[in-house]
Amino acid sequence: FFLMIRRPPRSTLFPYTTLFRSNQRAFFEYLRREISNAERYQESLVLCYIDLNGFKAINDKKGHQEGDDVLVTVGKIIQDSMRECDIGCRYGGDEFVVVLPQTPPSTATQIAERLRKLINRHVFLKGEGLNLKLTASFGIASYPESATSKDDLLRLADEAMYKVKNRTRDGVYTVSPSD
Repeated sequence: FFLMIRRPPRSTLFPYTTLFRSNQRAFFEYLRREISNAERYQESLVLCYIDLNGFKAINDKKGHQEGDDVLVTVGKIIQDSMRECDIGCRYGGDEFVVVLPQTPPSTATQIAERLRKLINRHVFLKGEGLNLKLTASFGIASYPESATSKDDLLRLADEAMYKVKNRTRDGVYTVSPSD
């Protein structure tokens, strides 16, 4: 079962991508609906929380326009890596979230690792002669394996991301049911 979603209005989207803007009601409604579907069809739903490491330095040293360009590029990298049934959102600042319906946590970990490597390999602002590299911290939580609600899913994925940020600042941590 795949939920078909109409393309959201441009006003709800992050520039130049099909990702929702930060804290959009549409994203939370989508997440609520997907949790309901996961429960109904007894399938896993994964939320991947992504934080760019060292992004503040780009804004501080290179300027906010360059920072915005980096965010748009990261948004496109995420968008190009998503399936049609997945949904992404710029969650705030330099944070993104991706919802992966019908995805077991082990598969989500592989997807996040692939996405992490794509971000690591990308040379940002190459056209401007800046040639910047970024790393990212990924936190993964799943419903119903580790989370019991939308808020729980967001909190656990955020906490998992901070485990990476506090340890290596470049990796993926997946919440297990025993965490």
